[in-house]
Amino acid sequence: MKYINQLLYEDVPYPTDVKNPDSPMLKGSIKRAGCGLCCLCMVVDRLTTQSLPLEECRDLAIEHKANLDPGTDLKVLSPVIAEKFGLKYRSTSDTQQMIRCLQNGGCAIANVGGDRDDGKYIGVFSHGGHYITVVSADEKELCILDPSLKEGKFDEEGRKGKVRVEGNFAYCDPQVLARDTDNRDPSYYLFTR
Repeated sequence: MKYINQLLYEDVPYPTDVKNPDSPMLKGSIKRAGCGLCCLCMVVDRLTTQSLPLEECRDLAIEHKANLDPGTDLKVLSPVIAEKFGLKYRSTSDTQQMIRCLQNGGCAIANVGGDRDDGKYIGVFSHGGHYITVVSADEKELCILDPSLKEGKFDEEGRKGKVRVEGNFAYCDPQVLARDTDNRDPSYYLFTR
Protein backbone atom coordinates (compact mmCIF):
# COMPACT_ATOMS: atom_id res chain seq x y z
CA MET A 1 0.00 0.00 0.00
CA LYS A 2 1.36 3.38 -0.99
CA TYR A 3 2.33 5.75 1.82
CA ILE A 4 3.21 9.38 1.12
CA ASN A 5 4.79 11.58 3.77
CA GLN A 6 4.38 15.28 3.07
CA LEU A 7 7.41 16.10 5.22
CA LEU A 8 9.64 14.78 2.41
CA TYR A 9 8.34 17.39 -0.07
CA GLU A 10 9.77 20.67 1.23
CA ASP A 11 11.07 21.55 -2.24
CA VAL A 12 7.79 20.93 -4.09
CA PRO A 13 5.89 24.25 -4.28
CA TYR A 14 2.23 24.35 -3.33
CA PRO A 15 0.76 27.85 -3.03
CA THR A 16 -2.31 27.99 -0.80
CA ASP A 17 -4.31 30.80 0.81
CA VAL A 18 -4.17 32.39 -2.64
CA LYS A 19 -7.14 34.66 -1.97
CA ASN A 20 -4.87 36.62 0.40
CA PRO A 21 -2.16 38.32 -1.70
CA ASP A 22 0.12 38.91 1.31
CA SER A 23 -0.08 35.37 2.71
CA PRO A 24 3.21 33.55 3.38
CA MET A 25 1.38 30.38 2.26
CA LEU A 26 1.67 31.64 -1.34
CA LYS A 27 5.29 30.49 -1.18
CA GLY A 28 4.36 27.29 0.64
CA SER A 29 5.22 23.71 -0.17
CA ILE A 30 3.63 20.30 -0.02
CA LYS A 31 5.55 19.80 3.24
CA ARG A 32 3.70 22.71 4.79
CA ALA A 33 0.20 22.36 3.31
CA GLY A 34 -0.02 19.16 1.26
CA CYS A 35 -1.62 16.68 3.66
CA GLY A 36 -4.89 16.64 1.71
CA LEU A 37 -3.04 16.04 -1.55
CA CYS A 38 -1.09 13.15 -0.03
CA CYS A 39 -4.30 11.63 1.33
CA LEU A 40 -6.07 11.79 -2.02
CA CYS A 41 -3.12 10.14 -3.77
CA MET A 42 -3.15 7.34 -1.18
CA VAL A 43 -6.92 6.86 -1.61
CA VAL A 44 -6.55 6.53 -5.39
CA ASP A 45 -3.76 3.98 -4.91
CA ARG A 46 -5.82 2.01 -2.37
CA LEU A 47 -9.08 1.88 -4.33
CA THR A 48 -8.03 1.76 -7.99
CA THR A 49 -5.44 0.15 -10.24
CA GLN A 50 -4.19 3.62 -11.15
CA SER A 51 -1.93 6.11 -9.45
CA LEU A 52 -2.19 9.84 -8.92
CA PRO A 53 1.21 11.55 -8.80
CA LEU A 54 1.46 14.17 -6.06
CA GLU A 55 2.38 16.93 -8.50
CA GLU A 56 -0.66 16.14 -10.67
CA CYS A 57 -2.91 16.25 -7.60
CA ARG A 58 -1.39 19.63 -6.68
CA ASP A 59 -2.03 20.92 -10.20
CA LEU A 60 -5.67 19.77 -10.02
CA ALA A 61 -6.06 21.56 -6.68
CA ILE A 62 -4.78 24.78 -8.23
CA GLU A 63 -6.86 24.36 -11.40
CA HIS A 64 -10.08 23.78 -9.44
CA LYS A 65 -9.30 26.50 -6.87
CA ALA A 66 -9.11 24.11 -3.92
CA ASN A 67 -6.19 26.20 -2.64
CA LEU A 68 -7.94 29.53 -1.98
CA ASP A 69 -7.60 29.09 1.79
CA PRO A 70 -4.61 27.66 3.71
CA GLY A 71 -4.17 23.99 2.80
CA THR A 72 -6.50 22.09 0.48
CA ASP A 73 -10.29 22.34 0.42
CA LEU A 74 -11.37 18.72 0.08
CA LYS A 75 -14.99 19.78 -0.34
CA VAL A 76 -13.80 21.10 -3.70
CA LEU A 77 -11.11 18.60 -4.69
CA SER A 78 -12.59 15.29 -3.49
CA PRO A 79 -15.43 15.20 -6.05
CA VAL A 80 -12.96 16.11 -8.82
CA ILE A 81 -10.66 13.21 -7.91
CA ALA A 82 -13.58 10.81 -7.43
CA GLU A 83 -14.94 11.59 -10.90
CA LYS A 84 -11.51 11.37 -12.55
CA PHE A 85 -10.86 7.90 -11.08
CA GLY A 86 -14.38 6.46 -11.20
CA LEU A 87 -14.95 6.52 -7.45
CA LYS A 88 -18.06 7.31 -5.46
CA TYR A 89 -17.69 10.13 -2.95
CA ARG A 90 -19.68 11.51 -0.05
CA SER A 91 -18.93 13.29 3.19
CA THR A 92 -20.19 12.78 6.73
CA SER A 93 -19.52 13.69 10.33
CA ASP A 94 -20.83 10.32 11.55
CA THR A 95 -17.97 8.10 12.74
CA GLN A 96 -20.08 4.93 12.47
CA GLN A 97 -20.91 5.74 8.85
CA MET A 98 -17.19 6.18 8.19
CA ILE A 99 -16.45 2.81 9.81
CA ARG A 100 -19.13 1.10 7.69
CA CYS A 101 -17.55 2.61 4.57
CA LEU A 102 -14.18 1.11 5.55
CA GLN A 103 -15.68 -2.28 6.41
CA ASN A 104 -17.34 -2.34 2.98
CA GLY A 105 -14.01 -1.86 1.19
CA GLY A 106 -13.95 1.94 1.04
CA CYS A 107 -11.42 4.46 2.24
CA ALA A 108 -11.82 7.69 4.22
CA ILE A 109 -9.99 10.93 4.77
CA ALA A 110 -10.44 12.32 8.27
CA ASN A 111 -10.48 16.09 8.79
CA VAL A 112 -8.83 16.55 12.20
CA GLY A 113 -9.18 19.88 13.94
CA GLY A 114 -6.16 20.11 16.21
CA ASP A 115 -5.98 21.80 19.61
CA ARG A 116 -9.13 23.50 20.86
CA ASP A 117 -9.17 27.22 21.59
CA ASP A 118 -10.29 26.68 25.18
CA GLY A 119 -7.02 24.84 25.93
CA LYS A 120 -8.88 21.78 27.22
CA TYR A 121 -8.02 19.48 24.32
CA ILE A 122 -4.71 18.69 22.64
CA GLY A 123 -5.09 17.49 19.04
CA VAL A 124 -3.90 13.91 18.67
CA PHE A 125 -2.98 13.95 14.97
CA SER A 126 -2.23 17.67 14.69
CA HIS A 127 -2.10 20.88 16.68
CA GLY A 128 -3.86 22.61 13.76
CA GLY A 129 -5.97 21.40 10.84
CA HIS A 130 -4.78 18.23 9.13
CA TYR A 131 -6.01 15.41 6.90
CA ILE A 132 -5.22 11.73 7.46
CA THR A 133 -6.21 8.65 5.44
CA VAL A 134 -8.19 5.95 7.25
CA VAL A 135 -7.77 2.62 5.45
CA SER A 136 -9.47 0.01 7.63
CA ALA A 137 -11.40 -0.64 10.82
CA ASP A 138 -12.08 -3.57 13.09
CA GLU A 139 -14.08 -3.75 16.33
CA LYS A 140 -11.56 -1.75 18.35
CA GLU A 141 -9.11 0.05 16.07
CA LEU A 142 -8.78 2.20 12.99
CA CYS A 143 -5.75 1.84 10.71
CA ILE A 144 -4.46 5.22 9.54
CA LEU A 145 -1.87 6.57 7.12
CA ASP A 146 -0.82 9.96 8.52
CA PRO A 147 1.02 12.04 5.91
CA SER A 148 2.92 13.92 8.63
CA LEU A 149 4.04 10.88 10.62
CA LYS A 150 7.42 11.36 12.27
CA GLU A 151 9.38 9.87 15.12
CA GLY A 152 7.94 10.83 18.51
CA LYS A 153 4.80 12.52 17.15
CA PHE A 154 2.51 10.61 19.50
CA ASP A 155 4.82 10.70 22.54
CA GLU A 156 4.02 14.26 23.59
CA GLU A 157 1.61 15.29 26.34
CA GLY A 158 -2.04 14.94 25.34
CA ARG A 159 -1.22 12.31 22.70
CA LYS A 160 0.73 9.69 24.61
CA GLY A 161 -1.00 6.31 24.77
CA LYS A 162 -3.71 7.24 22.24
CA VAL A 163 -1.99 6.01 19.06
CA ARG A 164 0.05 2.89 18.35
CA VAL A 165 2.52 3.06 15.44
CA GLU A 166 3.83 0.13 13.40
CA GLY A 167 5.93 1.17 10.42
CA ASN A 168 3.93 3.73 8.43
CA PHE A 169 0.64 2.70 10.02
CA ALA A 170 -0.95 4.42 13.01
CA TYR A 171 -3.72 2.70 14.99
CA CYS A 172 -6.22 4.30 17.34
CA ASP A 173 -9.59 3.71 18.94
CA PRO A 174 -12.43 5.14 16.82
CA GLN A 175 -13.40 7.40 19.73
CA VAL A 176 -9.96 9.04 19.63
CA LEU A 177 -10.51 10.00 15.99
CA ALA A 178 -14.13 11.01 16.61
CA ARG A 179 -12.97 13.49 19.26
CA ASP A 180 -10.14 14.74 17.04
CA THR A 181 -12.62 15.54 14.23
CA ASP A 182 -15.60 16.77 16.27
CA ASN A 183 -14.88 20.43 15.51
CA ARG A 184 -14.87 19.88 11.73
CA ASP A 185 -17.72 19.76 9.25
CA PRO A 186 -17.53 17.42 7.58
CA SER A 187 -15.39 15.18 9.75
CA TYR A 188 -14.86 12.58 7.03
CA TYR A 189 -14.62 12.31 3.24
CA LEU A 190 -15.66 8.81 2.11
CA PHE A 191 -14.60 7.06 -1.09
CA THR A 192 -15.81 3.76 -2.51
CA ARG A 193 -15.49 1.90 -5.80
